[in-house]
Amino acid sequence: MLKTTLTLETINGVNIPFQNGIPVPSFEPQTRGTITLNGEWRKRRLAMDHEFSLAPRSKEWLAELESREGDYVGGTDLDAWQPHQVPSPENNLTGLPEAKSAETYEDGVWYRRTFTMASKSEAYAYTLKALSISYVADIWINGSWIGCHEGGFTPFAFDLTEVLRAGDNEIRIRVDNPPWGSRTDTIPAVAGTDFFNYTGIIQDLYIEMTPQAAIVRVDIVPQDVNGKLDVKVVLHNRGKDAVHVALAGSLLEAHPEAPNFLQSPLASSLIGIPVVTDKPMNSELTLQPDEVQAVQFEVIVQDPKLWSVWQPNLYVATFRLTAAGAATLAQDSFSTQFGIRTVRTDKTRILLNGQSVFMAGMARHEEWPDTGRTAAWERIRTDLEQIRELNVNMVRTGHYPNHVYTYLLLDRMGLMAMSEIPLWQFESEHYEAQEEKRLADQMWREMVFSQYNRPSVLLWSTQNESKDVSLRLAYNERLVRDLRDNYNDGRLLTQSSAADQPGPHDPSMAPLDVAAWTMYFGIFHGGTYYEGTRQFLEEANRIFPDKPILNTEFGHWSSGGMEGEQAITYEETLRALMEKGTLSAEGEDNPVGYVAGIDFWIMYDWYVNHNNWIDTFGVIHMDRNTEKPVASLIRRDYGVITSHNRGFGCQALEGAANEKV
Repeated sequence: MLKTTLTLETINGVNIPFQNGIPVPSFEPQTRGTITLNGEWRKRRLAMDHEFSLAPRSKEWLAELESREGDYVGGTDLDAWQPHQVPSPENNLTGLPEAKSAETYEDGVWYRRTFTMASKSEAYAYTLKALSISYVADIWINGSWIGCHEGGFTPFAFDLTEVLRAGDNEIRIRVDNPPWGSRTDTIPAVAGTDFFNYTGIIQDLYIEMTPQAAIVRVDIVPQDVNGKLDVKVVLHNRGKDAVHVALAGSLLEAHPEAPNFLQSPLASSLIGIPVVTDKPMNSELTLQPDEVQAVQFEVIVQDPKLWSVWQPNLYVATFRLTAAGAATLAQDSFSTQFGIRTVRTDKTRILLNGQSVFMAGMARHEEWPDTGRTAAWERIRTDLEQIRELNVNMVRTGHYPNHVYTYLLLDRMGLMAMSEIPLWQFESEHYEAQEEKRLADQMWREMVFSQYNRPSVLLWSTQNESKDVSLRLAYNERLVRDLRDNYNDGRLLTQSSAADQPGPHDPSMAPLDVAAWTMYFGIFHGGTYYEGTRQFLEEANRIFPDKPILNTEFGHWSSGGMEGEQAITYEETLRALMEKGTLSAEGEDNPVGYVAGIDFWIMYDWYVNHNNWIDTFGVIHMDRNTEKPVASLIRRDYGVITSHNRGFGCQALEGAANEKV
């Protein structure tokens, strides 16, 4: 098996993620200098030995690769290489809403391009940031192999400082995307997975320039609704000399009416008036060569404005790193958006800022018929605006971490989110593979650390509809323990289990804060839309009386003249769900309710991996314009339900809440 690359190291009492020899950086965009690697590349497909691609990396592996694929590794002949735009899937897409419209290419491809650096400063460090490459990526810069990454949905980074040069540089990337179902140790691993297995450089790829001594990431966890913050700043000196530095931080309001609020991903473009804190965030320290340090602050924001449903009160934390004393040092700056909010459970309630909140959710696959999973700020924003127009207040970004922009925009729109790693319908053999490989654990950490400051993310989900129960329980216990003990961010933990795998008595729910199931009664498992759902909920509450219950999927396909049945399924299932809701269908508090949220499956039709049909569970067709009859029903019903939370954001006491920090 290919070995995982992410570890935790404790520095100054802080557990810091390391990957590929450097602390894991923030992938939130900054105003630093960048070299974009988007644009025209050259590509060459190759049928690859997937067993070889997923073998441990070593000198012997690289030598074997040279003997197998030497012309791809170092060949100079361009005649066999075709043009390709990055980012974009390798799969050819027609954009048509019909079977076989997306090319199912699950195999290998090499990419190469040159780029020019006018100069290279010894005072700067250079970091390659890749937001998504699917599935196994090996990267060469100027003929030097710099490392590999496995997993097609999470970002990663490499230090390029020693291998870049002034003038022309070449980058080559070997991508292998084994067919889902061909191995037990990939994620996803199941043949017939109902979302698409795109191949290639899926999201943005760029080189970020920072001073040798720089701010790597800033992690902020709100401790209460009174403005208490735990702030951790990670610094790294990639230079050859020790430097004495001064770190200075400030907090500012981000005004929702700012011109760039929905126009730019840069937190620094949102800066408003300074906020008052009980103490400054300043520190001086010496960084030895290649030393990583963590600086911690505990501050209180005076009169905090809380982030809440449709009230996207945000702040910007800005830090500057300069030379202390008389020394000279290139200045570094870093900005991140964050919100002050808490999320807890109190028996069957989910509490946002100490007040019961009901999640009226909509799932979304991050996929477009013409660009596949390759995302852009404007496309994501348009989707989320369309979702919000249906009176939705929560988005399930299933079944995988979405683009970093998605969560920035969810923050800014005041939409709650449930984020999940792509363990889809795992069997026993898949969990057994992960007990050895621990790629799922790495993906979990990559997801958490890439979304750490996002107030919109209230729920982390460990998996979707997996079958094995005992191994799933052990897996859930392991992830819960890892987060709570090592990098606790105060969020709630859940999963998305199938209601019939094994049923409401599912023991793997025990370590989680929220018990959550997909519910397709009358469709994929027994009973009727209404009665089956109602009976299941009653039994689940009897078994887990002190946990909120979350419905993570309900719905019906609309193809074959079934749009009317899709609407009936929605109405009947919703009736059962809302009868047990912590909020009634009329938007009133239900003191005996225990269903804390619902999630309709899904916003848009999408391509399935097996490509024999498109999936038509969407509220809206693939064109993102044509609504189905169920859309008007959701807009009407969700409008009543979520009216309870309009203007909601009061700083209620949290004394009775079950603290999960």
